[in-house]
Amino acid sequence: MAITWSVKMTVLDVTGKEVSVMATRTDSADPTNPRTYNIISALIATAAQKTGVLNGIWAMHQTSLARDAAIAAFVGTLEAEAKTNLEARER
Repeated sequence: MAITWSVKMTVLDVTGKEVSVMATRTDSADPTNPRTYNIISALIATAAQKTGVLNGIWAMHQTSLARDAAIAAFVGTLEAEAKTNLEARER
């Protein structure tokens, strides 16, 4: 399983060192479902600001994973309940 990230930065202001960032994560286990995260405007004049941008992208990714896990748990439970209910009606 290979995970790749592609990052595209668009310069918004050269003097102010401001960019927009689009980061896309692709997992070879599910290549048809890449995840894209955007930061519309970010200052990158210092190392701390650059790290902040990366931390922001990572936080968006972690939020996305948590949301997916919650959805999968809900749907999985609902599917099991529906299966049990419908099979019980066959008796």
